Amino acid sequence: MAGLLDIAPVTETVTINGTAVDVPGISAEGIAYLFSRFPEMRMAVTGKKVGPERWLEMGVDAIAAIIAAGCGSPGSPDHEKAAAKLPASAQADLIEAIMKVTMPGGPVPFVERLTGMLNLAGDPSNTAPATKSPKASKH
Repeated sequence: MAGLLDIAPVTETVTINGTAVDVPGISAEGIAYLFSRFPEMRMAVTGKKVGPERWLEMGVDAIAAIIAAGCGSPGSPDHEKAAAKLPASAQADLIEAIMKVTMPGGPVPFVERLTGMLNLAGDPSNTAPATKSPKASKH
């Protein structure tokens, strides 16, 4: 039976200015970082309205943060600065690859699953009691 370490990473490769960039997509760590830094993203995913003026204010910073997270470096100021300096066409190519790897079934099913998980995590009545791990034997 295969284990977690046997799973080949799913990536897309985007070529920018002759350089191939591996795009592994946004991990759970990356999503948590983005939702923490940009609460409006979480609001939008959970169905709350975010005004267009706020999206415009976040625009450049959010795009750079998404690209850094989608290229495997969530929260890295250096990666975000590099992403912010790319031409818009390169940013669009990277965002497209990030979406393809992060949401292979498309954005709607992904958002539905994510919203369900966020709703469970935010509702104390949906939490199961903690279980105790069995104690290791002293043999």
